[in-house]
Amino acid sequence: MSFPPMAASTITTTAPMIFLSYRRDDSAGHVGRLYDALSAKFGAQRIFVDIDHISPGQDFVQVVDEAVARCAVLLVVIGKRWAGSGRVGKRRVDDPGDFVRLEVAGGLARQGLRVIPVLVGGATMPGPAELPDNIKDLARRNAIELSDTRWREDVARLITELDRALGPALTPREPSPARPRSITVPVALPAGLPATLRPWMKWSAGAVAVLLAALIVRGAVAGRGGTTTPAAVTVAPAQVTIAPDPPKPLPAQIERAGESTLSDARRAWRPDAMLTQITARLQSTSAPSGPYEIDYYFRSPTDGAGLEIVTNTPAGATSKHLAAAGGAALQPLAPGFVDLPAAVRTARDSGLQGDVRLAIVSAGFGGRLGKPTWLLKGTAGDETRSFFVDGTTGALLHGSFGMPGAGATAGGASSRHQNPIQAFKGLFHKH
Repeated sequence: MSFPPMAASTITTTAPMIFLSYRRDDSAGHVGRLYDALSAKFGAQRIFVDIDHISPGQDFVQVVDEAVARCAVLLVVIGKRWAGSGRVGKRRVDDPGDFVRLEVAGGLARQGLRVIPVLVGGATMPGPAELPDNIKDLARRNAIELSDTRWREDVARLITELDRALGPALTPREPSPARPRSITVPVALPAGLPATLRPWMKWSAGAVAVLLAALIVRGAVAGRGGTTTPAAVTVAPAQVTIAPDPPKPLPAQIERAGESTLSDARRAWRPDAMLTQITARLQSTSAPSGPYEIDYYFRSPTDGAGLEIVTNTPAGATSKHLAAAGGAALQPLAPGFVDLPAAVRTARDSGLQGDVRLAIVSAGFGGRLGKPTWLLKGTAGDETRSFFVDGTTGALLHGSFGMPGAGATAGGASSRHQNPIQAFKGLFHKH
C-alpha cells in the first residue's frame, strides 16, 4: 500500500505529530490499515510515514532527526520479520545504517518522546539480547498488540493512549458554525383563554407573540431617539493556556543510600539486620522541592524483629520499632536494583501521570518473592492504578502483585521524634 509522500520539508503543522516507523517488507499492509485509522482521527498532516521516500541528495539521518523532533509519539510497528534479513544471513537491524534502526534510535534518544512498540501479525516483543546496543531500551517499553481478529478494538485502545499522549485539546475538531442567540420574550395571554387551545388558536397566539415581540424591540430602539440599528457585538472566547507544573524531582541513588543506612542499622541496632524495603512517599503536592519522605525497613532473621528509619522529614531522621514478622517480610532486598528515576521512566511509557506519590521497592511482593520489584502510583489520571517494574531489568511487569509485609504493620514504641544518634544508641542497648 502506498502513502502520500511526506518529506520532512513538507511538514508545516505545529501540532504534535505521530511517527510511524516500520519495515516495508514486514508490515506494510498492517501499517496501511493503521495509517487510515489514525488519519481519520488525527488528520493525515499529523502522521509521519514512509520516511524512506525522501528526495535524492537529502541526508537521511538529518531527515529522521527533523521528523522525530516534530513528533510526540513514535509508533514502532513490529511484525515477525521486523529484524529483517540481509547479506550472508545478517539481520538488517544489525546494520548501523539500517533505516528502521536509525528511526528507533533517534526516538529513544530524544527526551520526552513517547515510544510505543506496536505488535502486528502475531509478532512477539524482542528482548534486549536480540537488539543492537543503541536500541536495547526498546525492550523496556510496554508494547500494544493489534490482533487481526480484534483489529478495531485494539486500534481504538491505541487511539485512546495516543489521545492521552498528545492531549485531547490538540485533537483536530471541526469548528461548529456560529448560531445566533435566541431571545425569549415573555408574553402574557389574556385571562379567560381556555387551558387547551384549538390548532387555529395556537397559531393565532403564536402570531400575536411574534408581533408583540417585534413591537417591543422596535419601541426600545425608537426610544433611543432615532432608528439607528444596534451594532452587532461579537465576543470571542478567551484563549487561556495553563501549563501544568513539571513533575517534582525524584530521589535518586536510593540503592546506595539504602546500603549506607543498612551499615548504620547493623552497627547501632542488629549485626544481622537485612534491608527489606524502601518507600518514597510524597509529603505534599505543593512543595517546590524535596517533597519525598524516604523510609527504610530492616528485619532481623533471628526473631523477625524490625526497625524503620525515616529520613527527609521536618524533624530530621527518626526511627521506629516494628513488630516481629516472618515470611515475605524477611526477604532481603539485594543491592544493584534499578534506581527510582529509571523505574518511573518505564512506568510513564505505560501511562503513569503526574507526580509519583508512592514508590516501593521490595523483594517481598506476593508472586515475586526474592525478586526486587518497584510499585509506583501517580497523582494524575487513575490514582488507584499501580505500575509494577522489574527491579532487575527495568521492564514493565503485567498484572498485580501482593503488597510486601515489611512495613505493613508497625508495633512497639515509636521514637520518630528522637535525635537519630540517640535513637540508635537506645536501640543498641535494648538488643
